Amino acid sequence: MDNNPIFKIFESSPSLGPGDDEHTEKAFSIIAEPLKGGGEILDIGCGKGVQTMALARLCPSCRIIATDIHQPFLDVVDEKIAAEGFSGRIKTVCASMDDLPFEEESFDIIWAAGCSFIMGFENAVRYWKKFLKPGGHLMISDVFWFTENPSAEAAEFYAEIHPAMMIEDKGFEIIRNAGFELVGSFRLPSRVWEESFYGKLKGKFAELEEEYADDEGALMVIEGLKRQTEIFDKYSDEFGNTHYVMRKPL
Repeated sequence: MDNNPIFKIFESSPSLGPGDDEHTEKAFSIIAEPLKGGGEILDIGCGKGVQTMALARLCPSCRIIATDIHQPFLDVVDEKIAAEGFSGRIKTVCASMDDLPFEEESFDIIWAAGCSFIMGFENAVRYWKKFLKPGGHLMISDVFWFTENPSAEAAEFYAEIHPAMMIEDKGFEIIRNAGFELVGSFRLPSRVWEESFYGKLKGKFAELEEEYADDEGALMVIEGLKRQTEIFDKYSDEFGNTHYVMRKPL
């Protein structure tokens, strides 16, 4: 798993996907009221912990478990934990998102930023639900279509790299059918994709191509990422990142 070229490429990148502290706070503000006295948060697919640190600052009384399947990413999170003085409040666990080593009904909040597509949005919603306490909240952000009739170029590209990508309204339907109450949702502005993710990638492509000149798998990933940024630049009004905040009934 650690030899996956995607992991190798993103080990030198500050972030693994779009997002910023402002919109982490926006999503958290929808559900923060019940946690003023503390609570247990599970951050699934935490990557390098950008949102983990933001959550720790937003809820000083909360305890957080941050999980990812790639230990080098968690090593970065552990460094951030020590640097920001969060030892004892945050711990990291190397685990797959579809095989979590936790007791059912353990968490007040489950946070999953930009990673549910790996196991499929519906599978993620239904599987992660059992780890929430009654009345707990699940926040998932991921990429969705905003239109039923996307441009042919964008549709063809995502049919290849993310064939299960669905329209935003289907996400609402899955949430209801899984027995959740939708508390709120919003779209991540396209500028945040550029500022936090694609802009940084564009500046590294030449360096990455030189670094991985002899690695065919890595070069294929880099080419795919370049194409992805081009598609987004042209069609960001047709798809993007949606944040869903949902509540498990009491």
